[in-house]
Amino acid sequence: MTAHTAPQSARAQRTGRLAGVDVARFLAVLGMFNIHFGVPFFGSPAAGYVAQFSSGRATALFTLLAGVSLAMLSGRTEPPRGTDLRRARVRIAVRAVLLIVLGLLLARATEATGFLITVIIPYYGVYFLLCVPFAGLRARGLAVAAGCGVLLSPQLSFVLRGLLADGGPLAGLQEAVESVDPAHLFADAGLLDLVLTGFYPAVAYVPLVLCGMAVGRLDLRSTRVRIRLGIAGLAAYAMARAGSATLLLLAGAEQPEPGWGGVDVDEPTALLGTTAHSGTTLELLSAAGTGLVILAACLELADRLGLLLRPVAAAGSMALTLYAAHALVLTWQVVSGGWPMKGVPRGAWEMAHMGPDLPDTPETPDFPVDPTEPDGIFGFVHTWMPEVFPIASLVLPVLWCLVFRRGPLEAALSEAVRVISARFEPLLRAPRTARSPVEVRQRS
Repeated sequence: MTAHTAPQSARAQRTGRLAGVDVARFLAVLGMFNIHFGVPFFGSPAAGYVAQFSSGRATALFTLLAGVSLAMLSGRTEPPRGTDLRRARVRIAVRAVLLIVLGLLLARATEATGFLITVIIPYYGVYFLLCVPFAGLRARGLAVAAGCGVLLSPQLSFVLRGLLADGGPLAGLQEAVESVDPAHLFADAGLLDLVLTGFYPAVAYVPLVLCGMAVGRLDLRSTRVRIRLGIAGLAAYAMARAGSATLLLLAGAEQPEPGWGGVDVDEPTALLGTTAHSGTTLELLSAAGTGLVILAACLELADRLGLLLRPVAAAGSMALTLYAAHALVLTWQVVSGGWPMKGVPRGAWEMAHMGPDLPDTPETPDFPVDPTEPDGIFGFVHTWMPEVFPIASLVLPVLWCLVFRRGPLEAALSEAVRVISARFEPLLRAPRTARSPVEVRQRS
């Protein structure tokens, strides 16, 4: 052990955190920053390659790591039993409901961004709820559940969305449900959106959460486990990409366009693709493989580099706060005319500067009618936002962690979970069994 790793390892033992998981979590949110603000420090064409790599994979990595967190909330390598299992399930369910509420509020607050960002937090809450029954499984059972989900859920999604599509037998059901769904009316994130028809539908992404839970049940401090995760990830990625290319060639089709939580129900051959956000079996397999490789690498690098990665780990430990902050900052940029000043495709820049000619549709961002670019200090911040926000995301968490153990939203969420879960504690204790008459006579 080097001098660099000793302080970091000691801190990890005290807090129970794995620094490598936090490092991977920051890379996931950094990928989202790349998509929404632009890629920092790179010009074309390198920025395009980084953005293309980040698209879809950042979300998949974030979702995989959510599963790792669920495993850590439910016994780590050893799943809980009895009262402990019931307590873990209650805590996960309470956390899930709070995430849904928080996500809906954030989605409403950022609705001016239109299609530029879809807040993933309420989707996470649904993922957590759906994974509550799996909290008592070991790594093998979770891996089997994840594998079945990867194989079956994309096809199930395709069939169900086909039934709801125009001309389908249930064509009017979606509109009828959404017309009375308070979450959909409030933030365009109702039950059907979160489970089936939205950008990150649970039916597509829950298998990745289960995969993360299976990974979290392993001894992630073991170098041998990390090597196996890396190899498995590379194999999954290679199989998915090669399998997709072969199947599309045999079908005489091409890779589909980037999806919206699922492939076009009129294009069944798109189920053979690996396009970002398409939610196909091969895309999930490819994304899971990439996530496993990144996680294994981050775990090893965090142990070897120690203090050098401390700012990254600190930022990753408050990923929820950073995600919410970046969504709010993006909203400010849109409504103030500061997005995009640089770092995004030319077509997006042109849309932001259309002024009165901007299409009036629900998904169109609320760009100013007068597309005058801000100047002065605000112009500087907007122009360099692709660099400013990631740098701030590394510096501010380090300063925050000098005083506090958790990020603002993380601490508030954990405290709310603790307080609410405590109210269920009397119901969680195992009921005492009635004594038989013989036992009563013996005790007397």
